[in-house]
Amino acid sequence: MFRCSHIILTIAISAIAFTLNAKVIHVEYYDNGQIKTELVKLKKGIVQINEYFISGQLKEQGYSKNGMFQGKWVRYNQTGTIIATAYYHNNVKIGSWNHYDQWSQNTFKVYYNDGIAKAYKQFGPNGDLIASGERLD
Repeated sequence: MFRCSHIILTIAISAIAFTLNAKVIHVEYYDNGQIKTELVKLKKGIVQINEYFISGQLKEQGYSKNGMFQGKWVRYNQTGTIIATAYYHNNVKIGSWNHYDQWSQNTFKVYYNDGIAKAYKQFGPNGDLIASGERLD
């Protein structure tokens, strides 16, 4: 169900982006003809960056402005499951970065402030807190 809703959401976002005068400004291809990387210029100088697996499945999606990473970045595995989310402001890591380990099914959260990892939490498959810690300055 998640994959189906993810595909529908991706299609909807793409449709909205293109109706907002989005313009594909760069495309790289794999040898098999599938898109590898696609840069889409949105409004106000924001560029959406889409990276794909060789199968054509979305691998990573994020944004850039003035050549710097901005906002939310999402990484997927080859089945379309989100395995990481991250946030940037002017190329600096901020907020909660979440990583999902598909083998252990644990989730890791690393909390950034001005590009510095300040704390982390590790959760088990059932959402139980396994470990946590803070950076001591």
